[in-house]
Amino acid sequence: MNDKPDLKVVESDETAMPNNVFDDLDALRKAQKVTIKRKSLVVNISVGRPGANTFFRAHPSWALDDAAVIRDKDGTDRAFYYVVPAMKKHPKLEPRLRLVTLAVVITWPADVVMVWPVPVVGDRDFKPWKSARAAYEHSLEHWTQMAWDEGQSDYTVEGAEGIDHAPTWPADLTFEQILKLAFDGRVIDNEDHPYVRQLRGLVE
Repeated sequence: MNDKPDLKVVESDETAMPNNVFDDLDALRKAQKVTIKRKSLVVNISVGRPGANTFFRAHPSWALDDAAVIRDKDGTDRAFYYVVPAMKKHPKLEPRLRLVTLAVVITWPADVVMVWPVPVVGDRDFKPWKSARAAYEHSLEHWTQMAWDEGQSDYTVEGAEGIDHAPTWPADLTFEQILKLAFDGRVIDNEDHPYVRQLRGLVE
């Protein structure tokens, strides 16, 4: 003979019903305003010129003058390499070097921080470099846009018409840390660096 389970009717507790959350709408509205702030960790900093469709500001003091860089124009990502002073005279590097100011800029509207190798004009009368340098200097105090003009073979530099807020710089990163992230794995400090070996025609 099978024993039948002892079934009992349990009185429901009205206070425990899920839809009772709607009984106090004022408290619910207040609770919904509480937001969780997430802190994103910056792990990548791009190196390059700000995009033509963005405005940018340059940090007033985060800049490294007379820095030497090389751009791998044949690589898939056209990456920039930082060349340490001791390697500037290397015969495979010297002809390819660019002297730049490594400037930290922030773009609008995305608030993306990046490192811009701003050309050092020097004695060369090269219009795009002069325009890029002028754009950088303007962006130290104003939101600036720089777009390539095919007809003029030069950059058009313009200021923003309505952006009135100050740039929000990362509070948890130093200039040194930004440069380390930007050139992670791309610092040429000896002739056995993979990019230098490629220029020397050495096969791994």
